[in-house]
Amino acid sequence: MVTRHFTMKEAAALIGSTEKALRNRLARRQVPYRKLGRRVLIPGDELEKFLATLPGTTADEAVAAVEERGRT
Repeated sequence: MVTRHFTMKEAAALIGSTEKALRNRLARRQVPYRKLGRRVLIPGDELEKFLATLPGTTADEAVAAVEERGRT
């Protein structure tokens, strides 16, 4: 099974925050991540779990919104 990985920019858009705020969450180990060289990648399944803990929208709604923005 292949897991999609999000860049910092994509993940920040999904959770509705800035990249700096997301980096702070990564530093506090609130969101798991992987490093590939100098790149920081966030596994999609882990990001969905994190989104599910946030109040407001569901993870599916957030992912759909970001994918829709990417098409325009």
